[in-house]
Amino acid sequence: MMIIITGTPGCGKTTISKILSNKIDAKLISINYLLDNYNLNLGTDEVRGYKIVDVDRMNPIVDKIKEDNTDRTIIFEGHLAQDYPNADKIVVLRCNPTELEKRLNTRDWTDKKIHENIEAEILGICTQESYETYGDIVQEVDTGTRTPMEVAEVIEDIINDKKEYPLGEIDYLEQYFHMLN
Repeated sequence: MMIIITGTPGCGKTTISKILSNKIDAKLISINYLLDNYNLNLGTDEVRGYKIVDVDRMNPIVDKIKEDNTDRTIIFEGHLAQDYPNADKIVVLRCNPTELEKRLNTRDWTDKKIHENIEAEILGICTQESYETYGDIVQEVDTGTRTPMEVAEVIEDIINDKKEYPLGEIDYLEQYFHMLN
């Protein structure tokens, strides 16, 4: 089984995925790992400062990892993980924009990059992109008021079909519309 954990930068993907993979003894792969180990970096977006991932080359690599680990649960974590079309479950981590801003302000990022990510969270861009690939199997989990361990437990419940966190329950647009440019 392959689980994708995605979301706006700062929502807790890496931290929560590490906790969850240890908790359920899953193989963890990340976009950053693939970038570093499989030469998938097409350069840097000069305006935004992001690494550009070669998704066309990424997908067969992830397919191979999945094929080589049929006996294990795989967690595929990263901001672009939703671009991989062959997962069994997908969880989008969401975070209240005020909390997200606090988290992103601890990074060495420009104000423009921070604001762009907050806007993406308000607009639910990762959810939208995930829905375009996976439809109604996408689940959303709020990380703003839960500890990373609590979020890992929620995702474990999703994996085990004990709970559902369907799309549409988290909506920041009305409350945070004023933060959009």
